[in-house]
Amino acid sequence: MLSLNTHAATVLFVGDSHSVGPFGWAFDQHLRDAGHTVGSYASCGSILKWWSTGQKTTCGYFSRDIKGTKTSLKESPTPLISDLLFDIKPDVVVMEFGGNYVKIPSDDFVINDIKSFIEKVKISGAKCFYITNPDTRNYREDIPRLAQLIKTAVGEDCPIFESYLVTKYPEIGGDGIHYWSPLGTPIAKNWAKKAFEAFSVHWK
Repeated sequence: MLSLNTHAATVLFVGDSHSVGPFGWAFDQHLRDAGHTVGSYASCGSILKWWSTGQKTTCGYFSRDIKGTKTSLKESPTPLISDLLFDIKPDVVVMEFGGNYVKIPSDDFVINDIKSFIEKVKISGAKCFYITNPDTRNYREDIPRLAQLIKTAVGEDCPIFESYLVTKYPEIGGDGIHYWSPLGTPIAKNWAKKAFEAFSVHWK
């Protein structure tokens, strides 16, 4: 595992639909409460490629900029990672992705997509921290494959937090994927707490 630093950081946090929802809101708040300067951006349905193409989300967008201003939209272009890196100049980029790769049959595509994004982060001079997809009811059997692909892609470049180890999707309620439900939201908040604690091991 990489040791990042031991001071308050400028953090860019990007993610998919889980970061549009209760996990993302809670993780963002934990970072701010710890004294970090934070810009959070989340695009529902996104894989990392979207952050280089600006592909539009039609199922939800959330952002909270470094001033704390929140934006929630049903539809929005996905922000370009090149613009975010230039504008925010983060010390570390936290990325929460995985679940939207489940329908992509090409292992090579998934690995290369993640590698390409991390390379952009490294070129900018920032460190990185990778948060994987959580447990789901719908795609549970695919989680081991996704976990291995992420580990292969990330390698030694970023610490990885394996979200499925601290989440168990309820057997009733919700849509089988997202944690918006009355039973799911407390799990998402605990997931955010655990992920933040893991992040803090590397950047206090």
